[in-house]
Amino acid sequence: TEREDVIIKYIKENGSITNREAREILGLAESTTKRILKEMAGENILMIEGERKTRRYLLSDKTR
Repeated sequence: TEREDVIIKYIKENGSITNREAREILGLAESTTKRILKEMAGENILMIEGERKTRRYLLSDKTR
């Protein structure tokens, strides 16, 4: 989707993304952004690093 493309582009430029960063660039609610990132991780587009407040999302080897 367009939202996923925006997230992937951001990660390629910055190395990773947090929920807060995704929320800011997409202009969406925290719950919506969290759902999108979780779905992308479930589809092996993203990898999750860290727990809760320190969680960052990186591109999986499949997406690079």
